Amino acid sequence: MKILQIGTADKSGGAALISWAIKKAMEKIGNKVSMFVGVKFSDDPNVFLIKRRIFYKYYRYLCYLLSNDIDLFKTGWITKTKPFKEADIVHFHNIHGWFFNLKTFQKISTLKPTVWTLHDEWAITPYCAYAFDGELKNGFYQCNDLNIYPRMFWHNEKYLMHRKKKLYNNSNVTLVVPSMWLKNKVEKSVLKDKKIHLIYNGIDINIFKKTEKNEARKKLGITVDKKIILFVSDGGENNPFKGWVHVEKVLEKYKNDSSVHFLCIGGNSDKKNSIGSNITYVPKIKDPSLLAKYYSSADVFLYPSLADSFGLVVAEAMSCGTPVVTFETGGIPEIVDHEKNGYVAKYRDQEDLENGLKYILGKSDYDLLSMSNNAIDKIKDNFTEEIMTRNYLRLYESLIDNKNNKL
Repeated sequence: MKILQIGTADKSGGAALISWAIKKAMEKIGNKVSMFVGVKFSDDPNVFLIKRRIFYKYYRYLCYLLSNDIDLFKTGWITKTKPFKEADIVHFHNIHGWFFNLKTFQKISTLKPTVWTLHDEWAITPYCAYAFDGELKNGFYQCNDLNIYPRMFWHNEKYLMHRKKKLYNNSNVTLVVPSMWLKNKVEKSVLKDKKIHLIYNGIDINIFKKTEKNEARKKLGITVDKKIILFVSDGGENNPFKGWVHVEKVLEKYKNDSSVHFLCIGGNSDKKNSIGSNITYVPKIKDPSLLAKYYSSADVFLYPSLADSFGLVVAEAMSCGTPVVTFETGGIPEIVDHEKNGYVAKYRDQEDLENGLKYILGKSDYDLLSMSNNAIDKIKDNFTEEIMTRNYLRLYESLIDNKNNKL
């Protein structure tokens, strides 16, 4: 089978990591996978960079000023390339981010069996990746803030909704969502008449696996006599999705507690003196095996996300046996079982979030071991790369068979 994937990037970012995992797994069983991406990080010869216009930075700014991220890029040439012509199936991932023309998506869907995995809400909003509590209007969940990624300069929603709806109506695409939460939203949206499949994201449990806590701490040079709260802050302070304001309140609450120590991965160490001395900043980690050791070293993983269709880092932490304290956000409650392998606080409820930390940190060693094992089992049974790849392969084969039967 020859598969073509199209997305924002090849192996950096949540959606890209999923597409990259699918690529590697499909290649491992003998399929050929090519990719067209807006940003290329790998040296894979089968990953092709989508051509950018000269002076792209200024052109991107023009798209911002025109508040149009779907029409202004020339990507129709993709249908003339060898990877597209040879493809048995085309799999789209994120196609927002100022690099792709939605008209090309519509055209491709009429030429090849096409799958589109929705990693966020962009497809069912006028322009934003997440609508938060935006109302449903004309089949689209309305965006409440022009600064929500991808940013817009002015309110061009009417045109964007009209244009998306027209292109969707003329597209033949099978949708995939990574959570029941997103599936329920899509089934009420402009895309409700499309076939929608639930395929959970998966992680590599051979990498994200448990290392005994004290062993992991010794290898990392971390104190073994304190409770460790781990959180990830890569872009969090400026990212409205990550709930950084809730992290800051937790740090303030515990800043004088010598029995607790915080590990912040990807955070800004310049702020350490203003927050407290019981925090260690770790630069962004690109090595997943090293990241797994940090997950294993912690007593709890704090993740107060405000918008998430799945929660990949939640699954990674749990696969390493670390209970998670999080909000009841998006698809995350489908991973975390409240008070069984973590704690799901009421959405945006700071007090309940802090109650969750107290709940986990107050557990006996025996109860913590039980929660840890429950977390590992939940991931092994539901959210592995193997399960995800098997489900995608089954979907690919069914779509190709349907096409062949119609010939």
